[in-house]
Amino acid sequence: MTKKKIWAISIIIFILLIISVVIFKYILRDHKQQHSGYDTYTVKAETPIQIEGKAAPQSVKTYQYNSQVGTLIAATVEDGQKVRQGERLISYDTNTSKRQSMANKVNQAQQQVNKDVTQINQTPNDQSLQTKLTEDQSALSEAQQQLAQYDKQVNDSTVASFNGIVNIKNGSDASDGEPILQLISNQPQVKATVSEFDIDKIKEGDNVNIKINSNGKSGTGKIIKIDQLPTSFEDSTNTNAAQASQQGNTESNGEASGTQTAINPTVNNPSGGKDGAASKYTVIIGNIDLPIRAGFSLEAKIPLKTLKLPKNVLTKDNQVFVLDSEHKVHKRHIKIERNNDQIIVKKGLKAGDKVIKNPQVNLNDGEKIEVSS
Repeated sequence: MTKKKIWAISIIIFILLIISVVIFKYILRDHKQQHSGYDTYTVKAETPIQIEGKAAPQSVKTYQYNSQVGTLIAATVEDGQKVRQGERLISYDTNTSKRQSMANKVNQAQQQVNKDVTQINQTPNDQSLQTKLTEDQSALSEAQQQLAQYDKQVNDSTVASFNGIVNIKNGSDASDGEPILQLISNQPQVKATVSEFDIDKIKEGDNVNIKINSNGKSGTGKIIKIDQLPTSFEDSTNTNAAQASQQGNTESNGEASGTQTAINPTVNNPSGGKDGAASKYTVIIGNIDLPIRAGFSLEAKIPLKTLKLPKNVLTKDNQVFVLDSEHKVHKRHIKIERNNDQIIVKKGLKAGDKVIKNPQVNLNDGEKIEVSS
C-alpha cells in the first residue's frame, strides 16, 4: 500500500471520527434534554427608565402695580391663600370715566355703521355710501379692540388666571411697576432629562411612577411634553441669544449704527453637543396626583411595555413554543423587530408568557414536555 493511500485512508477515518463525535454530542444533548427537561424563559417588560428631577409649579404669575389700570388700593387676598381661577386678587381705584369713554366710542361707531347700512338699503347703487360703510366698520373694529384690550389689561392685573396659592411680595406698598404678589400654580410638574438611548422608548401620555426623596411619598404622573431638540441645542441657543442681545445693546448706543437686533433670530448650524457625549432631551412630567413643594428633588421610573426575547427561544422561522399550565407547548408565530442585536416583540406575546429555550426540531405543537426551569 502506497503512502498516498495510507494518508487518504487516515484523513477519511479522521473525518468520520469527527462526524461521529458531533452526532454523539447531539444525541447526548437530546437525551439529556428529554430526561432533564426544557429550560423556559418568562416574557417580561423591559426594565423601567430611571430619571431624576426637581418639582416646580406649572405656572408662576407676578402681578405688578399697573398705574394704567388705576390707583392701587390693596391686595384682596392673604399670603398663602388658595384661590381659584377668576377670583379677584387686587383692588384698584380704576378710572371709570376712561372705560366709559371707550364704551361710548364703540356705541357711536356702531350707530354710524347702522346708519350707513340703512342709507345703502335706500340707495344701493351709491358707491360713496359703500366706501363710507367700509371706513366706519374699520373705525368700529378699532374702537372694539381698544375696549377689549383695556378690559383684558384690567382683568389680567386683578384676577387669578389659574388655580393656585398666593405669595404676597410688596402688597399695598408696591410702587408702579413693582410686584404686588405672585400666583403660584398648585399643579406641580417635574423637569428631567432622558438619554438619546431611551428617548424613542417613551411618548407623551406615558405613565410615570414618582417618589419624593425627602419624605418618601410616592405617586404617579404622566409625560406631558418631550422636547424635540437636545439640551445641548437649548444651551447653544441661549448663548447665541445672549450674544446677540449684547451686540444689539452695544450697537444701539453707537451714534452711526443703523443695525437692529433680530426679534425672531434664526440659528444656523446649531451645535449638536460634544462629540462622543450622549445627547439628553428634556421631559416634563405633569398630572401628578400628590402635592409636591417646589424645589423638592425626586426619583421617577417610566415603565416600559417593550418585550424582549433571547435568541435561543426562536425557531428558524421566527416561531416560539409557548408553554401552558399543563406543560403542553403551542407553536406560535410572532412578529419581531431586530435592533442592535436585540429581539423586540411587536406582536404575538405578552408579559408573563413562558416560552421554551432551544426547542428541538422534532418538537410538535401540542406536545407535553418535561420542564427543568
